[in-house]
Amino acid sequence: MKIALISGSHRPTGNTGRIARHIENVLQEQGAKTYLLDLATTELPFWDEGLWGMEGLSAKWEKTWNPIKAELESADAFIILSPEYHGMAPSKLTNFFLLLGNGDSAVAHKPALLVAVSSSAGGAYPVAELRSFSTKNNKMVYLPEHLILRNAGELFVPDVKPEHQASNEYLGERLNWLLAMLTDYAEGLHAIRAKGNTKVPAPKFANGM
Repeated sequence: MKIALISGSHRPTGNTGRIARHIENVLQEQGAKTYLLDLATTELPFWDEGLWGMEGLSAKWEKTWNPIKAELESADAFIILSPEYHGMAPSKLTNFFLLLGNGDSAVAHKPALLVAVSSSAGGAYPVAELRSFSTKNNKMVYLPEHLILRNAGELFVPDVKPEHQASNEYLGERLNWLLAMLTDYAEGLHAIRAKGNTKVPAPKFANGM
């Protein structure tokens, strides 16, 4: 089982990337293979038609996007981590979803766990935004469950304060439950993809309605 984690924060020292690395360590301890794409340290160009092969624009995509796409294609499931910036998912994460394309994308009909990260009491808005719009054409499948990590600066840190001990234990247990669910969905959707009905008769049905 290979699980790809996408950290959507713009901040190299933010909580989202730190928590992504924590989850990656948990997965590796459980025996999973992982791939972490940290958008704070990976400079992806904004989408343009070079991704479709337009002359003069395609070279940068062959260098920057194709290796990432290969990692995503080999993954069985995904974890999407989003901070909340002014009530929104950040622009680098939105751009990532634009790059996934449509039809038989690297993430099509594969499960994803959505994790929202907030340094305060927020986190709900990115969940609503990403569930509403981010998978229309690329056909990634979000689990019916998601995880919102509030007061993230106090979570999964070496020296947990006594007043945050209970929340760390609860969220650690909930995370393990969700990772087990993600694995089950990955196995189930692999069987569904194998039947062949998820293949898109492009371009007729490449875009979702």
